[in-house]
Amino acid sequence: MLAVKQDKKENKFQNALEYLGEYRGVKGAVIFDIEGLVVGYLSRDGFDAEIFSPLVLLMHDNINAIMKRLGEKPAQSIVVKNPDSWITVIRIGNLVLVVNADNKTDELLKVRIGQAVDMIETHLRDKYPLLVK
Repeated sequence: MLAVKQDKKENKFQNALEYLGEYRGVKGAVIFDIEGLVVGYLSRDGFDAEIFSPLVLLMHDNINAIMKRLGEKPAQSIVVKNPDSWITVIRIGNLVLVVNADNKTDELLKVRIGQAVDMIETHLRDKYPLLVK
């Protein structure tokens, strides 16, 4: 039993995802690297991390190609809302965080996402300092 608690403590990426999942309206969240390899995910309501990661990378790359043509720097975050969902994509170093929430979720979700990003950045600095720019 002790080993399980230690494993959970050590998996700070999963802790950040579970923190997001505590918020009302969050359907799922995923952290993946820039090649689409899933690092951790939280699934609810049929959220499929394996489908989201490559499609979000494609969307991110296309948006950044447009940003470059506009003479702008690459996007660090993307927010897409449709009648059903509120999808937030945030680049954190070599990782990408995607949060899929119900469109009716209140704006305080942004605060929760910001805190989760801080948790991920802290873990990256502490555990993988050579990967952090």
